[in-house]
Amino acid sequence: MIALLVLTLALGACSTARQKLSPQANVNAKTANVYYAQQNVDKAQSYYEMVLEEHPDHAISLRRMGDIYLHKGETNKEKSVEYNKEAFQYYKKALDIYADYENVTDQERLDIRSMNRNLEGAWVRIYRAGDALLNEGETRQAMEIFELAHELNPERFEPMIRLKDIYQKEFEDNTRAEEILLALINQDPDNLDYNFETGAFYYNIKDYAKATIYFEKARELAPANLNNLMNLSISYYELERYGDALTIIQKAMELGPPDAVTLETAAEIADKSGEHLLKAEYLKELVELNDDNEIYLALVSTLYQLEQYEEMVDFALQWYHHDKTSRDAVNFIILGAAQAGNDTLRETYTKILGSM
Repeated sequence: MIALLVLTLALGACSTARQKLSPQANVNAKTANVYYAQQNVDKAQSYYEMVLEEHPDHAISLRRMGDIYLHKGETNKEKSVEYNKEAFQYYKKALDIYADYENVTDQERLDIRSMNRNLEGAWVRIYRAGDALLNEGETRQAMEIFELAHELNPERFEPMIRLKDIYQKEFEDNTRAEEILLALINQDPDNLDYNFETGAFYYNIKDYAKATIYFEKARELAPANLNNLMNLSISYYELERYGDALTIIQKAMELGPPDAVTLETAAEIADKSGEHLLKAEYLKELVELNDDNEIYLALVSTLYQLEQYEEMVDFALQWYHHDKTSRDAVNFIILGAAQAGNDTLRETYTKILGSM
């Protein structure tokens, strides 16, 4: 707290020339500064309040009040939300006044940066207090705090998303959850987070047609957002628009080496699209990341369907060496060897099958 008080006192001294005070207010301000430097925040607060009664737009006093309430919010857990709300509001008023200054000095830029940082800090503490109450099962109190956080900074989407989640998951009120999301979209139609969250909401209630509308809008805003592309692809898949689903997941895979989940999804979509060669290619990549028996089974079955018997045998052998207890692997080796005319291999693995 010492560093905060001394720093604020030093910075504030540079800005008083912009705002003239009455003689009495000037005395009160100087008295407040003395108490503030001595870390007697209660006395300092009372004198800054006297200044603001006469000069409600006095930026330095507003800023000091923000500092005082921020400190109180840090040291008094029971009143943390109340005090951080006061801090936020005082900083906001002070910043609005600074915003009208012409020919801003370097020192004033530092003042503004410090206040913006503290403004954000006060808001985050309020929001986290809501999260803490929610985790403790105090849902109604948490909702009040999330509503306050939204009221203080409507540009931050997190509080309203929390409220949406509460209505949807705890109260099973999809109508109210939808109202919150659509209000956010109406407020800022080009907000990526709003569109993504709204798409996810409709996906979760299985309204895939509406989900694609908002995921597509999110794609316009952030074409390289992997999570959004995956969600959009799966939504098209659920609508049986397999060609669109395949196009989108291929765009997702262009962003970087795909993981096992993406490859497995892509293989399934390719299968539904009738792109069996493409399915086989995805499964070949997948088996390098996940050598699960089911993946091998899907791959060798697809290669058999494509009549690519030699490659089918290669992967069936790879499967057998991975799991020598797998009768399926041996059966596919025998089947592929027979189709490829490799009698020696067929006879060898027929004996192995008989011994299993």
